[in-house]
Amino acid sequence: MDNLSSSFSSVWSAAVDAITSFIRCYISSNLTISGVLLQPVMLYLNRALSYISLLAEKELPDIKPAVDIFIIRTLMGYQSLPDPMAYKSDHSRIIQLCTIPYRNASGCEESTCLMFLLDKRDACLGPWIPGRDWFEDELRAFQGGKDGLMPCVWDNELSSFPQPETINKMLVNQMLLCLGTIFAAQNSAGMLYLLGMMEQCLKAGKKQPWHAASITNICVGLLAGLKALLALRSQSLELEILNLAQAIFKGILIEGDICASQRRASSEGFGLLARFGNDVFTARMTRSLLGELNGITDSYYAGSIALSLGCIHRR
Repeated sequence: MDNLSSSFSSVWSAAVDAITSFIRCYISSNLTISGVLLQPVMLYLNRALSYISLLAEKELPDIKPAVDIFIIRTLMGYQSLPDPMAYKSDHSRIIQLCTIPYRNASGCEESTCLMFLLDKRDACLGPWIPGRDWFEDELRAFQGGKDGLMPCVWDNELSSFPQPETINKMLVNQMLLCLGTIFAAQNSAGMLYLLGMMEQCLKAGKKQPWHAASITNICVGLLAGLKALLALRSQSLELEILNLAQAIFKGILIEGDICASQRRASSEGFGLLARFGNDVFTARMTRSLLGELNGITDSYYAGSIALSLGCIHRR
């Protein structure tokens, strides 16, 4: 068992990390040119995903930390590929893996990805006020984790502070970011399936101590997905998808006790939905938000609605 753990944490993880660096250097956005290089890379990542699925069935707690590192490296590899449709055959297994933060919300950490997913133009609203330079920003973001990933020789950009996060934090972050990429590549049925899972997670465990973390994870997954859609230059979404995403963001805002980052994420989400909907949908969504302002006594909620309207206006 110790040998297996050592293999995961050193040899296998390093191999996948090297593949990721190879992708970033040699696999371009023009998959026609990169096709010859892409085929063996896809085979290696597919095999890595197969090992992960096999180990998930066996539930071996003794090697979980090493397997988690292997999962992180593998998901990073998939995210490095320029076109998520290139690994469409792996989508179902990746979705099964990356929806764990929603299916097992009580057993997952809170993601830290909102720090860089949120629009920097609203940074003055908190909770992360910009520092004087990038070094101060990186220091403020540093949480530290003795089991975190150490810098690798393949990395293009090294962090000023080694091991900035724990393995559990990094695992959730990579799952949700990868899920966002996969979300953008789904058809309407696939998007509705993932949105439905997020909606169920939002409704579950409202009085549980882990509920706040699950709200953040929903914000990260949905924002990452919508921003990935923008990167793919998707023009519009079906009304059913827009309505369900709108209901999720509104459900987050009406939660009694949410933090500034969650409020900003939901408000920004309304602005993103306005970019994917037509003028009729945007007008209806705006009227709905304006109607919420009548008789509001909660200043935080009123501020969130005002920010949402601003995000829609600047779309």
